[in-house]
Amino acid sequence: MSAGGGDGSVTDVSLAAVDRPGTTHVLHGSLMQGALRGLLIVFVAVTALLEPPHHGRWVYVGVSAAYVVAVACWVAWVVRTTRSDSGSRHVNQVTLLVLGVDIAVVGVLSVLTGLTSEEDWTSDVLRNGLFLIPLIAAAQLSPYISTVVAAPTVVAFVAVGWITQSANAEPWASISLSAAILAGLAAGSVALSRIQLTKVKLIAELAQQRTQLLHELLAVEKHERQEVAERVHDGALQYVLVARQDMEDVRAGEADAVDRVESALVEASRLLRDVARELHPEVLARLGVKAALVHLAAGVAERPDVGVKVDVDDWPDDERFDADYVLFGAAREMVTNAVKHARAQTIWITLRRDAATAVLTVADDGVGLSQAAITKSQDEGHIGLASIGTKVLACGGEFDVGFGQPGTRITIRIPLS
Repeated sequence: MSAGGGDGSVTDVSLAAVDRPGTTHVLHGSLMQGALRGLLIVFVAVTALLEPPHHGRWVYVGVSAAYVVAVACWVAWVVRTTRSDSGSRHVNQVTLLVLGVDIAVVGVLSVLTGLTSEEDWTSDVLRNGLFLIPLIAAAQLSPYISTVVAAPTVVAFVAVGWITQSANAEPWASISLSAAILAGLAAGSVALSRIQLTKVKLIAELAQQRTQLLHELLAVEKHERQEVAERVHDGALQYVLVARQDMEDVRAGEADAVDRVESALVEASRLLRDVARELHPEVLARLGVKAALVHLAAGVAERPDVGVKVDVDDWPDDERFDADYVLFGAAREMVTNAVKHARAQTIWITLRRDAATAVLTVADDGVGLSQAAITKSQDEGHIGLASIGTKVLACGGEFDVGFGQPGTRITIRIPLS
C-alpha cells in the first residue's frame, strides 16, 4: 500500500532512502572534500606563480601535477563508489589513503622549496596548506578518520618546520605556536565530525520513524475503511435487499409487504445513521470533545452491567482543538474494548488540560491486558489499540498503556494547537 495509489511505490522508495541513511551524507562529504582539495590545488598553484622556487621547478611541477592526477582519480572513484554503494570500510581506507597523499604533497613541496629557495617565503606559505587537511578530514563526518589524520598532520607540520628551520631562520617558538594552533584545529575537526555525525544519525532515525508511521497510518486507514464497508454491507445493505425483495409482494397487492418494507427501511436508516455518527459525531462537531465524552459515557451507561464515571471538569467548554477528534476517537475505542473484551464493570474517563497538553485517561477494572495479548490481537487483525497509538504519535503525542491485573489504564498526551 502507498499514498500514491496502492502499488507500494511511494513507501518502497521512502524505505529505500531510509535503509541507506549514509549515502546522502557521504556524497555531501565527498563534495566538500573535493571543494577543499580544489582550494588546496589553487593555493599551491598561486603560491608557485607569485614566488616560484629558484631551483627544482620541474620537480615542484611534477609533484603538483601528480597530485592533480591523484585527486582526479579520487573523484572518479567517488563517483563510481556512490553508484555502487560500496562498504564503509572500503570507503574509509581510500579516504585515509588520499588524506595521506594530501599531507605528503604539502610536506614535500614545503621542504623542497625551503631547501632550494632559502631566500623566498614560498616554503613558509606552503606549509600553511596543512591547516586545510583537518577540514578535509572533517568533511567525511567520521570521528575515526579525523582522529587518525590529526596526529600525522601535526607531525608533518613540525617536521617541515624542523627541516626548513635553518633555511627560514624561524625560531622554535613560532613553530611550536603554529603547531599548537594546528593541533587545536585538528581537535576541533574531530569534535565537529562527531557532532555532525550525531545529527545525521538523528535525521535518519526520524526519517525511518516517519516512514514507519506512514505505513501504520495507511494500515489504520485501510482497516477503518474495511470496517465501515463491512458494517454497511452486513447491516443496512441487508435490510435494503430485504425491502427490495418485499417490493415484489407490494406490487402483488400484499398488505403485510408494505409494513415489512417500511420496517426494513427504518432499520437501514438507523444503522446508516449510526455509522455516520461514528464517522463524524454530531455532538463533537457542535459542542466539542467535553460534551461528546459525556454523551459517550451516557450511552455506555445505559447497559445494565457497566458503570461509567466521567471527569472532564478541567476541560474548557468554549475551545476547540485539532486534537479533539483524535481524543474522542481514542476514548470511544478504549471504552468499546473495555466493554467487549475486558468485561469491565466500571470505566473511568478523565480529560484535563495540562498547560498546552491534553491528557486523556481511560481506566477499567476488567481482566487487564498484557503485551503478549496485544501482539496476538494485532496478529489476528484487531488493530484498534494500535491505530490509536499511531494517530496519537502522528499528532506528536504520547501513548502509554498500563498493564495490570485486574484492569487497564491507558493515558494519552497530545499537544494542543
